[in-house]
Amino acid sequence: MPEPTPDHAGPDAPRGRSEVLTPALPVRVAATLVGALFGAALVWALAQVATGDLEWTTTNVIGFPLVVLIGVASVAGVVQAWTAKVWVDHDRDELHQVVFGKDVAMTLLPPTTARLDHKGAAVGSTVSGTWKVVVTHPDRQLTVNTPYVRDIADVLRILQPALERNPGLPADEVTRRALADPAGATG
Repeated sequence: MPEPTPDHAGPDAPRGRSEVLTPALPVRVAATLVGALFGAALVWALAQVATGDLEWTTTNVIGFPLVVLIGVASVAGVVQAWTAKVWVDHDRDELHQVVFGKDVAMTLLPPTTARLDHKGAAVGSTVSGTWKVVVTHPDRQLTVNTPYVRDIADVLRILQPALERNPGLPADEVTRRALADPAGATG
């Protein structure tokens, strides 16, 4: 488990940047395998069209756009899996999330709130569902969710120091308890 950020002398002490959170290696590898499969299908389909070898049967008229759509989405998923990052700049009181290479920052000062949320797995699924922290400011929202971070408890842990300057950060009692004890939040 990553090291927690150090305690600081007070609200005006420089506090630096938290640990940078990224997707787990198995998530990155799975996204890469899926992206390679559907990326290859995309290249094959485009080559078939470019060379005039694709017969425009009803199946291909329906299937070709689907292959293109799934192929592009899969390649985008690979890019996101390898470039996704989340951290807190404690000096500026900002949550940062890199989405497709673009750094998006959100203030953690009032009136910003954060809410822990869980979407359960589908019936019969062996997957545990998705955890997310939704950070809301009156004019926008930023969502950090699994699998784009290894463990949602890490997100809660790097948000803890923000409570010092924004005690109203937790949007509800569930989130308040989770920020108080990130390790026990998802158990």
